[in-house]
Amino acid sequence: MAKLQERLNRQGQAYISNLAATARQLWLKACDFDAIPPTTSFVVFSDGNKFAQFYNTCMARMFEARQEYAAGGYVGLTIGKR
Repeated sequence: MAKLQERLNRQGQAYISNLAATARQLWLKACDFDAIPPTTSFVVFSDGNKFAQFYNTCMARMFEARQEYAAGGYVGLTIGKR
């Protein structure tokens, strides 16, 4: 059982890391689309910025995954107590 939990933990960590890397790439593309420096802390993307919606979706999924992972499960599965 311990090995299974370790494997699930690694999968959850990898998923969150992949979402973070994807969000970073989408942030760079969204900033580039609107000619905004990527080091800017607060931005409002244009309505025509196709990358902004993908970025927002990716960030929402990453926050959900972090919350699930912190709650004692891994992404996509919360492990209940017996």
